[in-house]
Amino acid sequence: MFAKLTTKIALRKAGIPSNALSMPEFEGSKDPNATSPFANVSNPFANLTVPNALKSWATPPPPPIEIAPAPVLGTRAPASSKLRLPALDGRPSVVVFLRHCGCPFAEKTFLELRRLANKFPRLNFVAVSHSSQKATEKWLSQIGGKWAVTVVVDEEREVYASWGLGVSTTYHLLNPWTQIAARKLGREEGLWGREVDPSGNRWQVGGSWATDETGLIRWGAVSKTADDIPDLVEACHILGAY
Repeated sequence: MFAKLTTKIALRKAGIPSNALSMPEFEGSKDPNATSPFANVSNPFANLTVPNALKSWATPPPPPIEIAPAPVLGTRAPASSKLRLPALDGRPSVVVFLRHCGCPFAEKTFLELRRLANKFPRLNFVAVSHSSQKATEKWLSQIGGKWAVTVVVDEEREVYASWGLGVSTTYHLLNPWTQIAARKLGREEGLWGREVDPSGNRWQVGGSWATDETGLIRWGAVSKTADDIPDLVEACHILGAY
């Protein structure tokens, strides 16, 4: 009560009407059956669409199968119609699951995989992409082709799930060390990343494994962070390429 009285006196001394700070009342606003003054105003966000550049940041739909435990050393590689191991020709295999086409760390990993595939034809080198066939082929064209690497497109991420690769945490992707590594990769090697097609997703976890001629896991693991570059030379060593 005294606070209201003091405010009125202060306003009067300043020459301001005491009702200057009152909220206006709409005529009929107390009538429960009254029509809202905004009833005919259209929703400005009704037709809002998400730009393609941002779609790769959305949470992806779940894969068609449950995410299995990641394979460990000495166990048999997961079976899949898209990725058959051991290879039909009996060669040991190095398999890389890409985070997504456009990722600078995925690009660096693929370039090394491609180099080794050209150097060691007695090994079978495979890269798995979850971007669409069109997006994957476009990305491969941008980085100079696949050469001797076999590329498997797994847009539904079923093969990823069978190898224990699901959606990452925020830390996995956005921790400060990964951001520093991304800038360093760009400055030192010119790999700044490329446009990410909406079919790809930045939250997908990658991983790399090596299997022998019988299909047993001899090397590899799930990527710890987005900038975790696998030592593919070590994988080739373990498979007896050196």
